[in-house]
Amino acid sequence: MPIGVKFERKHKKLGYLAKYLYYCVAKRNILQKRMSFGQMNSDRVIYVIKPDYQDGVEGLLSLINKQILYMAYAKKKGYCPYIDWKNYKTQYYDGKNNAWEYFFKQPSNLTENEVYKSKKVYLSGWSFKTVNPEGLFEADVFTDKRIREKSSEMLCEHIHFSDEVLSIVNKEATSLNISECIGVYIRGTDYVKLKPSGEYVQPSVDQMKCKIHEFENKYNAPIFLVTEDGDIFDNLKKEFGDIIRIVSFDTFIRNYEGKDVLSKSDVLEKDKKLRGQKYLAKMILLAKCKYFVGSMTQGSKFSYILNNGNYSDEYVFDLGLYP
Repeated sequence: MPIGVKFERKHKKLGYLAKYLYYCVAKRNILQKRMSFGQMNSDRVIYVIKPDYQDGVEGLLSLINKQILYMAYAKKKGYCPYIDWKNYKTQYYDGKNNAWEYFFKQPSNLTENEVYKSKKVYLSGWSFKTVNPEGLFEADVFTDKRIREKSSEMLCEHIHFSDEVLSIVNKEATSLNISECIGVYIRGTDYVKLKPSGEYVQPSVDQMKCKIHEFENKYNAPIFLVTEDGDIFDNLKKEFGDIIRIVSFDTFIRNYEGKDVLSKSDVLEKDKKLRGQKYLAKMILLAKCKYFVGSMTQGSKFSYILNNGNYSDEYVFDLGLYP
């Protein structure tokens, strides 16, 4: 986990300040920069939004949260935003395509060629004006209605899913009858075996079983399960049988050795575009369920924010952070 994240999550404003000061000294490449690439668009400022960390580890929905904050900042300043996941590395980087457009539409009609011939360009990054002291898109969305609603408003204003992703979601939603389901989300694999410092502690399978039984007995509804862990799927499928539903394209990770994070392990689907689109579709589907039982992760925060208080009943395991 990047330095300061655990402290930041516990002590928000102080955490952001500490991180910014650290970046000023040791990680200046993460700071916002002003650039000029040519003479085009001399009458406006272009704001190139890129991932802060370019190690190829950060998950899709962790990346999204930060990109939304930069989009909101650009709008506030009157800048014209362009998201660049082609020239900056993410898990979905292939050096040829702007991976952002696999999942989302661009927030403006700018082209890459135009952006990198423009006169007034900012490259997104940390500054005192782009920090997030309110804690939007953080764990408080599960407990603070104001933070959740503000995060949801910002997400819905700036994020527009690609046509390919929406096609997947619509097809699966019909097949699953998703609006009647208990959405169940639980992480395993690297979250459980590596216990990454500063990340959210995940519930055990037995804890999840107890809570699912409680919801299923109360609402007699089918269960839409989202997990990447084959052992967890097998365990819950054995317990709940045919009321467990999954997307038609689901696959699971088995025999994970726990030596490194998933993004650096040879266990993920090789087609990065499809891998990301399928994952995003599942998290959108979770937001469309009638009920929700889940653990805290960057992904579940996205689904919870997207749903914005419309679950008829919900339970989110808050078990603290890994030390």
